[in-house]
Amino acid sequence: MRRIHLPILLRNVEESKANRFVVLFTLESACRALLMTLVPLQLYGLLKDAQTVSVVYLCVSVAGLVVSLVLPAAIHVFKRRWIMTIGTSCYVASAILFMQGHIWSAVLALLLQISATAALEVTISLYMLDHIPRRELNHFEPKRLLFSGMVFIAGPWVGVFLDRNVLENLTYLVVACTAALLLIMFWKFRLSDNQAIKAATKPPPDLLKIVPKFIKQPRLVLAWVLAVGRNGWWLMFFVYTPIFATEAGYSPEVGAALVSFGVMPMVFVRSWGRLGEKYGVRQLLVGAYLATGLATIAAGLSASYPFSWAEAGMVMMVAAAFFATMIDGAGNVPFLRAVHPYERAEMTSVYTTYRHGTSLATPGLFALVLIFLPLPFVFVAGGATHCGMALLSRYLPKRL
Repeated sequence: MRRIHLPILLRNVEESKANRFVVLFTLESACRALLMTLVPLQLYGLLKDAQTVSVVYLCVSVAGLVVSLVLPAAIHVFKRRWIMTIGTSCYVASAILFMQGHIWSAVLALLLQISATAALEVTISLYMLDHIPRRELNHFEPKRLLFSGMVFIAGPWVGVFLDRNVLENLTYLVVACTAALLLIMFWKFRLSDNQAIKAATKPPPDLLKIVPKFIKQPRLVLAWVLAVGRNGWWLMFFVYTPIFATEAGYSPEVGAALVSFGVMPMVFVRSWGRLGEKYGVRQLLVGAYLATGLATIAAGLSASYPFSWAEAGMVMMVAAAFFATMIDGAGNVPFLRAVHPYERAEMTSVYTTYRHGTSLATPGLFALVLIFLPLPFVFVAGGATHCGMALLSRYLPKRL
């Protein structure tokens, strides 16, 4: 009997695997997005001072950085799947603590939230690097960011609206349920016939050796610094824009709406990704960082004395957010294209500390600014930093 061979569409198999990771990244983003504006507003309501809020973020981030650095050893001891389980459990616990409405519980909840973000990002990224070919990363990153961006468009406003207009603490309940769904989907993907996730079986990493190896690779360091700048701007936008709107006399919903409007251009992130593929990620990042920085500086100056035009500052911040989404079009491509396959796990654990580097540098810088200057100058400082990132982007490889 003649044997009949059916063609196997490998691209469809790879696309199916990629879609699984899009689901995981999107659910994790939903947990962050719903809390992104609500948590700063809750802390501001409890502490009554923007500078104190900055100090709280700074102190909590120190502990979060330690958590991120010990993750490689934790992954070896407990395996990736259990780190995922612990991370999602931290999200649930943080949501419960936020519901208590006390300063101590809010600070502890923020610490758990930051730890959960670090744990989930590291483990999901490691699985992604194991199962998505390097040649597909330029295509996958914009798709991942598109879905995450859609969540971030609605999340900041929905989170505040549900809590302030529907039912107090409802947002935290939704976050807890979303984290539980993320865990369920993760285990469902592991148990499916076509597994997208496999257990990690690598030797225990030595933290004292990992960091120096990372630092010795200039492309990895540059990717880390650029990620700190990108993430730092968004942290500034999510935390200080709603506080700025509240200080200007507007309701919390207005501040949350500004954040959602600012993130709305994220729907074009795949277009920005295609621009990066056509003209180069290097050119895209240089132009986007510079445009974002100049618009942010303009926002801070227009809202400051002698102009004191708060509405103009809000409009310029939304415009700056439009350019910031272009930066997200490149996503983590500078790192993903620079890391060696045999160093993925170790280097990823160090690279993802950019979130904690951001959480340390951003509130630390702005707490210093707020000692001497009013709140709008936070945007001036953030814009100047982004102009510096534009200069650093010029050192990316031209072929990127």
